[in-house]
Amino acid sequence: MRRAAVYVLVGLAVFMLAIAASLRFYVVPNLLVTPLDQFAESFAPGTGTVFDPAALAERSDVDMVAHRTLRGDVAASSKEHGVWDESVVLADGQGKLINATTDRVAWDRKTGMAINCCDENVDGVPTKHRGLSYKFPFGSEKTSYPFFDTTAKVARPMKYQDSETIQGLTVYRYQMQVGPVQIGELEVPGDLVGSDEPAVTAPRFYDNTRTVWVEPLSGVIVKGQEKQHQVLRDAAGADALTLIQVTLTFDERTQKQQGDLAKDARSKAGLVGTWVPLICLLLAIVFGILAAVLARRENDVDEDRGSRSRDPVAV
Repeated sequence: MRRAAVYVLVGLAVFMLAIAASLRFYVVPNLLVTPLDQFAESFAPGTGTVFDPAALAERSDVDMVAHRTLRGDVAASSKEHGVWDESVVLADGQGKLINATTDRVAWDRKTGMAINCCDENVDGVPTKHRGLSYKFPFGSEKTSYPFFDTTAKVARPMKYQDSETIQGLTVYRYQMQVGPVQIGELEVPGDLVGSDEPAVTAPRFYDNTRTVWVEPLSGVIVKGQEKQHQVLRDAAGADALTLIQVTLTFDERTQKQQGDLAKDARSKAGLVGTWVPLICLLLAIVFGILAAVLARRENDVDEDRGSRSRDPVAV
């Protein structure tokens, strides 16, 4: 009976070790994938300068807010990749539209890197995405990642800067610089760009300093900031008319929302990837010790019986 118990305990120890290894090295890596049915809204207010086409003049100290809506297209997604549709509406404090953009991007559910498929486009124009878009990879590192800019339609390095604490989380701060790059042309009265002509077609240039604060385990962007700048240039190539110049930063509500997403992801990964495997490992050790103790006792009993069988019989 005791020997049978030893076998059972050894079997349980091996089983617990297998469960711990499976959770840590197989289940967790497959568990850490971005959900397909995403829906999120973010708000980034700021104050800056915009061009008023009705007044044909720049307006300064204008309160603005960028409202971003992100929605997952589950039907177009798969086990390996997800598809997101995103829209951004930039309006002033009175709700007057300043700018609006849309983006459709497919991405790898583990790495977050763009995949060229699924009718990807920017503002309805087919566009090949590169790099990351709205989320960093699980287990983000202190390095650089290519990040796609929907206005310039290029990917630029998003470089690690430092570590900070936001919403009670340790986050990595990354920053990228885009432009100045020409993104189009705009026909305007000549005097707006220093020309004597009644109307001219002026080149439109864009630059942006984008900063994101990322919770590294989940890859969630807890805080984001953009320093946007769009201008028209004159015939000599100098900045002549400001179209948009503003710094937009996630508001507190958005940061809390994103922080809660990161905390939830961390909790799930920590439970399955750390605590449950640790408990299984401890149980394996306990079962192993009990098996060793019982086996030792069984050996002692066997030796005692053997020694008795060799003793001379008294007559």
